[in-house]
Amino acid sequence: MSYLSQLTRQHYEKNEADASLVSKVSKILDSLPDGSVDSLRLAGLDQFHTMGLAATEQLAQIAGIQRGVAILDAGSGLGGPSRYLASTYGCRVTGVDLSPSYVAVAKLLAQRTHLDELVSYEVGDLSSLPFGDSSFDVVWTQHVVMNIPERERLYLEFRRVLKSGGKLALFDVLATDANLKPHFPVPWAENGETSFLFTEVETTTALQGAGFTIAAWNDVTAEVVEWFGQQKPPANDFSLKIVLGPRLAEMLANLTRNIREGRVRFVMGVCTADGERSAKPKTSLEFVLQEVAGNRKPAASGKQEAASE
Repeated sequence: MSYLSQLTRQHYEKNEADASLVSKVSKILDSLPDGSVDSLRLAGLDQFHTMGLAATEQLAQIAGIQRGVAILDAGSGLGGPSRYLASTYGCRVTGVDLSPSYVAVAKLLAQRTHLDELVSYEVGDLSSLPFGDSSFDVVWTQHVVMNIPERERLYLEFRRVLKSGGKLALFDVLATDANLKPHFPVPWAENGETSFLFTEVETTTALQGAGFTIAAWNDVTAEVVEWFGQQKPPANDFSLKIVLGPRLAEMLANLTRNIREGRVRFVMGVCTADGERSAKPKTSLEFVLQEVAGNRKPAASGKQEAASE
């Protein structure tokens, strides 16, 4: 695992010093009546992104999710979106996340909601997915890519596992200006060491370079602002405070400040996979070697040099 991945995992699992996340969630679940756990009740905990369950519902509508399709939830977190897609659309969803504790909770909640036959979860690196080419109809990601600097490489890997004509459905935080840095900490990062916000131009350029055509691109910043204004204390024990602990208040305060000061914006998009792209994305070393080879001029004979003049 890279140093950056280690830092990112530590950020998300920092609140587990006293007890594991899965034990905390299990304790709450055990106090509830059988059959009382569903997407709505869990939404304050397992929809780990702005606008919560409403954002997941909206993105599914924009993407035109069809019944029974195969979906990769890239950065699946605690599994809320994947379980929503399974229960609402009958999709088979595979979730991949960097954090073992998040994967453990996602599996637990899948069992408790009786959706474990439709959803599965595993720990993994989104830039090097353990799936064959053209494995999925949809790649789904919400508030995940902000921790990943090699964005085109990531999108190339998404394209590889998508069937031709498949869809990438995304809900992302973008930088309004590359030179305007956010205030930290925020929910996805303690500081700039693990935060990599791209502008709209940088994001769309990376997507198109990886073989995607942008079919929908909706700025939902105003909706996020409205959503924050309507938030009330959670009606039950399921909230992101279980995950992020006392840090959550400062993180949310900084996030709303970043929105207010125009430092970040929020976009929902749907991109379609062009043509056939089956090659695995290159590693960083392979990119360097390719660059070196490209700059190396082959030795040419005098006759060849003369012919080229």
